[in-house]
Parts: sequence; C-alpha cells; structure tokens
Amino acid sequence: MFYAIDHLEDALETKPDKDFVAIIPAREANNYDIINYYVPKIPMLFTDFHFSKIESFQDFLYGFINIPEILVSERSIISFILTKNYIVFIDRDNFIEYHFEKMLESNTGSITSGSTALFYLLDYIMSKDLEKINSLQHNLVELELNVLNEKKLDQIREITGYRSRTLKLHHYYTQIEGICCDLVDDTQNILDEEAKKLFQILIRKITLFGHESEQIWEYTSQIRDIYQQQLDVHQNIIMKFLTIVTTLFMPLTLIAGWYGMNFEYMPELHWKYGYPLIFILSCLLVIIMCIVFKKKKWW
Repeated sequence: MFYAIDHLEDALETKPDKDFVAIIPAREANNYDIINYYVPKIPMLFTDFHFSKIESFQDFLYGFINIPEILVSERSIISFILTKNYIVFIDRDNFIEYHFEKMLESNTGSITSGSTALFYLLDYIMSKDLEKINSLQHNLVELELNVLNEKKLDQIREITGYRSRTLKLHHYYTQIEGICCDLVDDTQNILDEEAKKLFQILIRKITLFGHESEQIWEYTSQIRDIYQQQLDVHQNIIMKFLTIVTTLFMPLTLIAGWYGMNFEYMPELHWKYGYPLIFILSCLLVIIMCIVFKKKKWW
C-alpha cells in the first residue's frame, strides 16, 4: 500500500513517481522490489529484536521500534526505511496500517515528507501513553494499599511482574529518545528542517514519559520493600503466637514429665484426690499465666 505525499487521501496499489509513504505487509515483503533492494544492505531486516534502534547508511536510515505490551494489547513492532524522498514501513499484523490511517484523519495536511509522516505516526501512537502510565500508577497505588492492609500476602509474583514491565517501559522510552536524537542530528541530511523541529518536540515529550516510567519503576521497588516488611511482621506475629502457646503449656509439660517418672514412692499417684488436684493446679497455672501475659501486653 502506497500514499503519495501530495495526495494522502487515497491509498495506491502501485508506487508513486514522487515522494510517498509505503506500508508493506511483512508476509508479502519479498514481492516488492523496493524491499528487495534493501535486503542485501540490511541483512537483519526481518529480524524481530527485543529493543529499539536506528542505523545510518549512506543514503538512508533504518529504524526498528519495539513497543512493549504494557502500552499496547500485545508487543508491536515498527520497522522503517527512511530516505530523502520516501519512507517504507514494514508492517507486522497490520499495526502500522491501522494507526497510519487513524493518524491521517487529523494530520493529512501536515505531512510534507516521509520524515514528517514518521513523526506524526509516532506522535499518534504515543498520544495515549500518558493516560496508560497514569492508569498503571493507579493500579500500583491499589496494590500498595492491599499490601499495607494485608488483604493479600501472596502478591510477590504480581509485584515482580509490574517491576519487569515498568523496567521494559523505561528502557523503551530511553531507546526511543535516542532514536529521535539521532534523527535530529541526521548526519546524512535525510530529514528536512521541519521534521527536525518536530522531532525535537517529540524528544521533550518522550523525556517526560521516560521520567514518569523511571519513577514508576522505583515505586515498584518501594512496594516490594513494603511487602517484605509486611511479610516479616506477619511471620513475627505467627512466631509470637507459637512462642506464647509453647510458654503456656511448658509448666504442664513439666508436670506431665514429673509424674511420668517410674518412682515407687510417689504419694500423689495413690492418693484419691491426686488426679483432680493436678488437673485444678494445671488449669490455675494456665489462667495465671494468661493474666500475666495480658497485663504485660504480650498478646
């Protein structure tokens, strides 16, 4: 699918003669000459990396952007080849086609080159990132409250999952910021001045997102520490309870051991009221110790 820069309203099946935007499905890429031209120059063209990067060649730029699942329903990839006259997107699962058409609904008249088309596509994809970051912060606040209120003490997997995803999010923004900086520097003079100014604006926005994602990742560390503290408190309460129970029954254990000895002359063993006396004595000891523990606030 092709879009002529001077007439973006209609998609074309064939490549225009002048400046254009091409969106090539990855599964059909080998059928396009414009892709086959770059395959020998970019051996890793169809490789799915788990990071984002940009590489500079003699007369074009190759970029690969890996969007983490925390921002989209599933991991999505944007790979592109940018020259002075056009930009080619290699589309996986129609992700680029869908967002490009949505972006065109409000930015058709603003796109003047392939590099500005890249800016407006990235800007549109990131337009809801702050909302998703705020939603993530809200979920973490609820998670922290649950940990503090001891509603759940088995949330370590959930906390670890958040830490992993937020770290990926922070790395994503750091890498995207680096890509935009490289586009602004543009040692090959592929981007026009308008596009460079637009990417400088995008850098400021991405920097903000990067700071927010870093704070969220640090917040997950705090929640993990709180969880560990609550877990320690819970374990201490259990150990305290077991210690009290053991202490309460320790005198009874002593009595049982004392009268379990095999001595012949133990008058209480043959006394009529020996058993009731030991029973009453044991109960009194437990009651007295409970009163003492209560006064000393040991439970």
